[in-house]
Amino acid sequence: MKRAFGIFTVLMILIGFAGLPAYAGGSKEPKTDFGYIHIPGGTYTMGVNDLFGTESREDPWPVVTLSSFYMAIHPVTQKEYQEVTGNNPSFGKGDDIPVESVTWFDAIEYCNLLSQCNGLEPAYTINGTDVQWNRNANGYRLPTEAEWEYACLAPTTSWKATEHPWGLKEMPGDLIWEWCWDWYADYPSGTFTDPDGAASGAHRVLRGRPKIYDQMKEHSTIRNHNNPLDQHMDFGFRLVRSLSRP
Repeated sequence: MKRAFGIFTVLMILIGFAGLPAYAGGSKEPKTDFGYIHIPGGTYTMGVNDLFGTESREDPWPVVTLSSFYMAIHPVTQKEYQEVTGNNPSFGKGDDIPVESVTWFDAIEYCNLLSQCNGLEPAYTINGTDVQWNRNANGYRLPTEAEWEYACLAPTTSWKATEHPWGLKEMPGDLIWEWCWDWYADYPSGTFTDPDGAASGAHRVLRGRPKIYDQMKEHSTIRNHNNPLDQHMDFGFRLVRSLSRP
């Protein structure tokens, strides 16, 4: 009986994720549904941070236009990760704190598993260490670096308090670095729409920066990168989902 009840509970949680509705448009305000917030599309200058200062650069910073998308309010928790994968690799245990010690590939596989549990089309095709992203899929995925930074900065609103204006938690960083889709590379100059980073590389991007590194609120545009096969006790991830496509 206990096992049956546990399976039923997991199924009900996953069904809740599947109920995420498509955004109909018309409003510039973010909307929350089942732990996700609608991030309205917009244009911003990537790498420029008026709140905490901007790193020096000779070439112009890239100007990026992003489509709307959904982003999870908080990083994937240990409870959420274990319910889908059956294991919890985290060094510091706690159901409601972010899962950590996950590789980039662990995060990619979790996205596909959760999508399959909800009857959604997986975003990724995985063949060994080769991963291809199907942009037309409606399943869960990692944010691009541009999406992560844009959501973190909330550039279409004004920061009037320490709370994130769109309601995202642990932004720009708290306990973990968060894996992004992109290969790590220097930013190119120019104008881009929905960029997904360099075509290849050795390291994948991480964003966020845990607070343990200093006492001040973290720089929203700071970058990190690592081998996608590496596990560290402060590496986790947050999910996004593209808007439904016809």
